[in-house]
Amino acid sequence: MRDYLVIETAAGADPGPWREGEAQVLASGGWTKVAERRRFSVFLETARPPVYRHLPGAAGALIGDAFDAAAARRGVGAALDLLGLGVDPDQIAERLVTQAFGRYVAILDGGEGRVRVLRDPLGVMEAIGWRRGPLRFIASRLPDLPQLWPPDLAIDFDRLAAILRQKNLASLICPLIGVVSYQPGVLSGPDGQGARLWSPGGFARRPMANADPAALRTVLDGVVAAWALGRQGVFCEISGGLDSAIVATSLARTRARLLYGLNHSFDRAEGDERLYAQAVADQIGVRLEVVARAPLRLDPAKLTGAAGGAKLNYVGGDPDHDADLAQRLGAPGVEAMFTGRGGDGVFYQPRHPVLVRDVLAGRAGVGRLRGLDLLARRNATTVWRLIRQGLAAQDMTAGLGVGMFLTQKACGEAQRHPWLEAARTLAPAKQLQILALVNGLSAFGESQRHRAGDVIDPLMSQPVVEFCLSVAAGRLAVGDNDRPFARTAFAERLPQEVLARQVKGDLTTWFARGLGDSLEPLRAWLLDGRLVAAGLVDRARLDPALSVAQLVWTSITSELFVLMAAEAWVRRWEARLAAVRSGAA
Repeated sequence: MRDYLVIETAAGADPGPWREGEAQVLASGGWTKVAERRRFSVFLETARPPVYRHLPGAAGALIGDAFDAAAARRGVGAALDLLGLGVDPDQIAERLVTQAFGRYVAILDGGEGRVRVLRDPLGVMEAIGWRRGPLRFIASRLPDLPQLWPPDLAIDFDRLAAILRQKNLASLICPLIGVVSYQPGVLSGPDGQGARLWSPGGFARRPMANADPAALRTVLDGVVAAWALGRQGVFCEISGGLDSAIVATSLARTRARLLYGLNHSFDRAEGDERLYAQAVADQIGVRLEVVARAPLRLDPAKLTGAAGGAKLNYVGGDPDHDADLAQRLGAPGVEAMFTGRGGDGVFYQPRHPVLVRDVLAGRAGVGRLRGLDLLARRNATTVWRLIRQGLAAQDMTAGLGVGMFLTQKACGEAQRHPWLEAARTLAPAKQLQILALVNGLSAFGESQRHRAGDVIDPLMSQPVVEFCLSVAAGRLAVGDNDRPFARTAFAERLPQEVLARQVKGDLTTWFARGLGDSLEPLRAWLLDGRLVAAGLVDRARLDPALSVAQLVWTSITSELFVLMAAEAWVRRWEARLAAVRSGAA
């Protein structure tokens, strides 16, 4: 992560506490003051600082990477020119959301009241806030300066319960008392509330009449070129699947300084994708490094070591993978890694029966009869059953939680992510796409790899997301193979092995087996853990689930990984807060 810290004082307030707070930050040795604007100051971490730019015409600051969206749609990577943003804070915010993309936070001071915060619409850069005395802090994380933390900082188990009821809220909710989470694409005041300037539903409601696959290829090239600007050495994950192959070929086309491709190979036929990954590497002329994964072994120390950010993050569920990527990102000459993450949702991998609505409405691009046949085959059902299932009333915005393990105290109505709440009036197929998008947001959060270097997920970049949201779900999803629109867009670049591949790798069994082999140290850790002690998890319900038989014969592995992430996060924060109280921090 590239961290920042902003200290704000109220207009006309005694500057003494402000200067004292600044002095404490500088005395830590890890931060550099880069700007002072009207009544706030900006600090960047010294080791790996994010980009900082003054916002013209206003007492404002832009922290992070902001690229030109219009240039990306032309296939060109370019930084955003700030001179065209205007001088009014509201106008600046609107234009950032419509003209920029990237990983940024804007601090905007209109001269009245507290400054407002705009976080990039996909939430790639974190933004949290808190108060300490007369000062307000805005940051990417709680710094290792407990004397500046909220005085009442503690774990908020009510917020944590909301995440356990609906796991995709982990990217939205910070379960710490005294800490505010700023939502992506919202121009927020100090309380985290404000005007929503961006939401995926708006693009899904404005479908393009004749979407051109070539335009998708162009915009992805522009996005990749922008993220690669100025980077002297990057590597990319090449899993063997379609999404990472598309990103790898785009990196080669834009002449990024690609050091190597990385493939993790698993000891199961469905997890060994080296053949496809090698075909991609050969196609673009890059060396492929293959990591033969040992069986997954989980223990409390590994899991708590991968936790610790202000929010829950599920990527630590495979701590060995996380540690390997962190080590690679810390190697000399490596400035970033690129992934294909997010493609399943953005390019629309699901074959759900609700797509039949697009087929019947003529929005699939393959003809109604052929579309029905293709979709029925992919769902292994008859056309008539497909139609009956697809036309039934359905709400695809609910998402999933771990309700089967929760106590009565922790149960309640599941909260919907604001993007999903706004999507409830959309057709179910587009609801499903937005649900997949929301589910992927937590992977931007803090982890070992994000602490070590830049992790770039170009398929989750705003211009690509907006384009694919504007294409009818049937065009994206219904064809001879999954993701037919994306396959057509990149057909000339992809090796035939990947282009024609009918199945994708599946690690479900590998993770279930690893969890089963790790149950001995994990059972007591969970059953006598902090979630049980806090009254959120029902020990009697959880106990029988922690058995090899249950993992083999049921599909609860993902729910258990959510519980482990939450348990690890609570324990990490309890230890951190205890150290502060004891004076050890």
